[in-house]
Amino acid sequence: MRFRLGFIIGGAVGYYFGAKAGHERYRQLNNALEKAKSSGAYETATEKAKAVVDLGRERAKDFVEEHKPGDSGSRNGFADTPDPSPSGLS
Repeated sequence: MRFRLGFIIGGAVGYYFGAKAGHERYRQLNNALEKAKSSGAYETATEKAKAVVDLGRERAKDFVEEHKPGDSGSRNGFADTPDPSPSGLS
């Protein structure tokens, strides 16, 4: 019960101060975000992140291609083995 009361009081206090900050603080935060987005560091970080994602996608694609079921031969050092038949299981 004490936790619930503290939670309600904390929520009410947070709501009060959030409403008090109001639209002006929203504008300040939005302007800071726009300024950060237009910086060179943000653009560099975005480009690097895209490059990492593309590289990961290519590596995953290559991995899937190498490990397709039904390929003849072995690329990873293990011979292909047939699936066990369900009739032999009890």
